[in-house]
Amino acid sequence: MKSIVTYSLLAAFLVLVGCYSGKKALEKGNYDTAAYQAINRLKNNPDHKKSRQTLKSAYFLGVDLHKDNIQRAKASTDPFKYEKMVYDYTAINNLYDAIARCPGCRKVVPNPERFDQELSGARLKAAEYRYELGDRAMQQKDNREKAKEAHGHFAVASDFVPRYKDVEDRMDEALFYATMKVVVEPIPSPVRIFDLKHEFFVNKINEYLHNNMINQYVRFYTPSEAKIDQLPFVDHYIQMEFDRFNLGGVSSRTYEKETSKDSVEVGKTKSGEVVYGTVKAVLKVNERSLTGSGLLDFKVLDGRTRKVLTQEKFPSEYVWTARWATFNGDERALSEEEQDMVKRIEVSIPGPQLMFEEFTAPLYDQVIAKIHDYYRYF
Repeated sequence: MKSIVTYSLLAAFLVLVGCYSGKKALEKGNYDTAAYQAINRLKNNPDHKKSRQTLKSAYFLGVDLHKDNIQRAKASTDPFKYEKMVYDYTAINNLYDAIARCPGCRKVVPNPERFDQELSGARLKAAEYRYELGDRAMQQKDNREKAKEAHGHFAVASDFVPRYKDVEDRMDEALFYATMKVVVEPIPSPVRIFDLKHEFFVNKINEYLHNNMINQYVRFYTPSEAKIDQLPFVDHYIQMEFDRFNLGGVSSRTYEKETSKDSVEVGKTKSGEVVYGTVKAVLKVNERSLTGSGLLDFKVLDGRTRKVLTQEKFPSEYVWTARWATFNGDERALSEEEQDMVKRIEVSIPGPQLMFEEFTAPLYDQVIAKIHDYYRYF
């Protein structure tokens, strides 16, 4: 009941806001906002007097303001003036569309204005200037920052006029030179005393880097991908190597543990009344453990000089533990966990491959975090 009352009060509040917010926006000079709020109100209530008054004032004041902005832009020497004109023409046309879809609004503003031809012309001029800026920047395409600048200009030009000239091809060209090319090299075999398969580790890292964009202007390659794409240059190489991987000796121990539980039914009297008491048991626990530990050396090298740009050593450890048990006494004295241990049987220790895979799991998270932090702002 409380929630129903709460939602009712909230709904009433929203209705009140809807009634007056258009007028408040109008008084603050936010003409477009006031017009849209009035339009939304009139869609549900075409005869709402205050909204009709707000729309009539806000629409004409808003259109006049946009027209004034357009005339000032035309007369200015601002090289981006056509983009400003696109904004204002679009704003006027959007108001037209909103009013056209509201029958009650058409009675208030029967002849809203629209500037399709003027908007198309401004878009063309804006695209032309952005394309020119991109073309200028591409004259220094070997400068990665200039290539990024060019890609941005071409992208804006394409937004204004899709398929303008050869803008799609120019965007691709600029993106290629703007993109930092990083090759993730294979990892050498971790140790020689164990026959360990380790390719899965770098493959998992490559899968993440290929499926998750860290930075629009950074791309990661495997050596084979770099060869297939015939990269003219490589900016960075990522090298990883297991400094060591050690398997400790098997640790075993056995210990006894007394356990009990109160208020357990232990019998009945001759009259049939239940007798409660404490039940006990002695649990004999067998425990066996094995530890795998080591370090991963992570480096980023300059693609031209092979100089180390950043290096970090990531530690990891995995402890495998198995427990099984037997008991003497009343089974009801055992907890659920202790009962599970009793059901288990002695198990063999895991092989080096399983220990190695578990050991690498936290290393994967550390490497991904390092790569993400290092490259996200390039």
